[in-house]
Amino acid sequence: MTSFNYMIFIISILWLSTNVLSDNDVDLLPKSIDKLKDYYDVIKNLEKRGILSKVIAANEKRLYVEHATKLIGRKELLTEEEFLTWKQYQLIVSFSNVVAIIAGAIVIIALTVLLGFFILPKLVDIPAIVWEILFYGISFCLMILVAKSWLIFLGCLAFVATLSFTIKFHFQRNKHVGLVASWVCFFAWTFVAIYQQNREAGYLAVMALESSLGFIVFVGELFLIIGFQDEKVIPSATIASFVLIILGSILHIQKQSNILAVPFSRPLLFLGTFVYFIGLLILSSRLYSDIKSKRLRFWLMQIIAFFSGLATMLFGPMLELPFIRAIGGTMFVIWLMEKYVEIVPWKNTITVTGSMLGFGILLYGFAYFLQKNPQYFIFHVYSSE
Repeated sequence: MTSFNYMIFIISILWLSTNVLSDNDVDLLPKSIDKLKDYYDVIKNLEKRGILSKVIAANEKRLYVEHATKLIGRKELLTEEEFLTWKQYQLIVSFSNVVAIIAGAIVIIALTVLLGFFILPKLVDIPAIVWEILFYGISFCLMILVAKSWLIFLGCLAFVATLSFTIKFHFQRNKHVGLVASWVCFFAWTFVAIYQQNREAGYLAVMALESSLGFIVFVGELFLIIGFQDEKVIPSATIASFVLIILGSILHIQKQSNILAVPFSRPLLFLGTFVYFIGLLILSSRLYSDIKSKRLRFWLMQIIAFFSGLATMLFGPMLELPFIRAIGGTMFVIWLMEKYVEIVPWKNTITVTGSMLGFGILLYGFAYFLQKNPQYFIFHVYSSE
């Protein structure tokens, strides 16, 4: 009885080891059909020379074919001919795809030309009001009736494009048409952002709000202008942006219990901080507040700018607000460089050379600080996402 149990034990071990080896063999097989074909050719050669028996060779070849079938995700087992000519088959399929793409492009171009000949003259006769209604309807459907983020964003862009068309053809002479358009976009995109819980629409809504406050971004040929429409709106826009930072911070902290958090917390923090520090850079500049005639306001703005920069670098990590920390740190460095340029003398060759030397040392110090503390600069936020 003991010898019988021993034999059963040995047979069980052999059976388990055989299955484990079989599984390991499958795992060790290459992941490329070309390499599997090389293995197949080796087995076929060994079979032809009589080194392997026909049964073992057939099992090995079938194993390679089954593994190749799994690699391509096919349910039906590949035939031997399909397995051996798989590379040629793939080339034919790839070539056929290229031909199909070229054919599709030709058909689209031909249909476009034909539509241009026969339909374009009729489209020109359609009144502009009909096109406005059509595109307002399309933008509304994209903003409200779909769930994909990129389609919602496309709908928002279609809305502002259609609104610009309406302004150009109906309200171009109105003095405050730009302000009205900004508020219309703000309310429309705010509704979309809340209804769809869409952050991109939230960014657009906050941008429209900042635009209504006087902040502008103008892109021309090879240049970019960032600033404010009028000198008078800078203080109010800066204060309003500070309020937006506070609101964004509150939403960020309460993001688990507030429907406004997802679409607006990050846009408010990013755009609010950006516009706030742009305003501070202008308000604290000598070009805006002359140190001689407006000494009190000048030094007050320096104090506010200094402590604002320190506050963002301090409270940003504490409240886990990376955008405030990064943008605030970047703007704080720019403010320090601006103050250096304003303070040092630029009168003669010696003073200019000394000032440039000091500026170079200052830049080197900032570069060293950036290398050691990249989290305090906006470039780190983008590179880490």
